[in-house]
Amino acid sequence: MKYFISTVVLIFTIVSLSMAQVPDTIPAFSKFSNMYSGEKFTSDSLNTENTQVFILFDAGCGHCQELGQGIAKSLGQIKEDVDFYFISMQEKPLVDGYINMFAKELKNDPRVKFLYDPEGEFILKFNPKNFPSTYIYEAKSLQIIKQFDGESHVISLLPFLKKQQ
Repeated sequence: MKYFISTVVLIFTIVSLSMAQVPDTIPAFSKFSNMYSGEKFTSDSLNTENTQVFILFDAGCGHCQELGQGIAKSLGQIKEDVDFYFISMQEKPLVDGYINMFAKELKNDPRVKFLYDPEGEFILKFNPKNFPSTYIYEAKSLQIIKQFDGESHVISLLPFLKKQQ
């Protein structure tokens, strides 16, 4: 665990120092896998008809727990054509603990997928600066709508995802 945290801190530092920008469109990725089925998940797996929300999280991060819980409690307010991808570099037992303690509603929602990123590809492609790191991309064009680093309040995300009243 100590090695993992040191590696993540080092990667975040390198990325921050390189002054990398948030990608304007969803970058190609190929090294994720579905946390539950084990199936490979690539940028070609996306349903481009839907708004895409990518969330890099750490199961032990308090802000990540708060964000997951907030999204779970707000699913009824969120449009049906929004897909959520919770990306973790941690293995399934830790992610299961996160879901069971903070965000049970996410587990069975068809709009939500938990992805495993064992090589840190998300960090290299999306250039996050903090946990949680959230990226909202427009349907079809896959252009960035909004990006949040370290934001844990679902209220900040809802204006971009909420059903029209």
